[in-house]
Amino acid sequence: MASSLTARASWNVKRLSLAFRTSSMTTRRGFLAGAAAVSAGLAGCSSGSSDDDVPDDADIVVGPGGNLSFDPSSLTVSTGETVTWYFDSGSHNVSCNPDHHANVSLPEGAEPFSSCPADSPYDIKAAGETYEHTFDTAGEYHYVCVPHATSMKGTITVE
Repeated sequence: MASSLTARASWNVKRLSLAFRTSSMTTRRGFLAGAAAVSAGLAGCSSGSSDDDVPDDADIVVGPGGNLSFDPSSLTVSTGETVTWYFDSGSHNVSCNPDHHANVSLPEGAEPFSSCPADSPYDIKAAGETYEHTFDTAGEYHYVCVPHATSMKGTITVE
């Protein structure tokens, strides 16, 4: 996936460079040609899927439509309930492991959980993957996507 995005980006840069070299940006026609090239270059960069692609059993959508968020950002469940995260866009993870980020916290006695290995907090999931965790301890869990922790935060309250 990453190599295809890199190749696409490289191709788009070449396309933009050619468009700017072959048109004068000082004319209306030149400006429109450049704008069309930019639009065409960005058209293939969307990575989110539609709501129709989200499985019915998904409780939380990770990166909905390519956004840096969890949807919903907070959820209340019962003790013993399993929560399923669906990765609508790639390059994200789910971590409620205090060793992974300072914004993470969990109730006393609860075991940390993460969609990535304990020793690889920046390990990410691809679009379309899922991650599940069963909550056995009541309390509030504050989790993050480690690569985007400043904006991707979520809370699960277990009653």
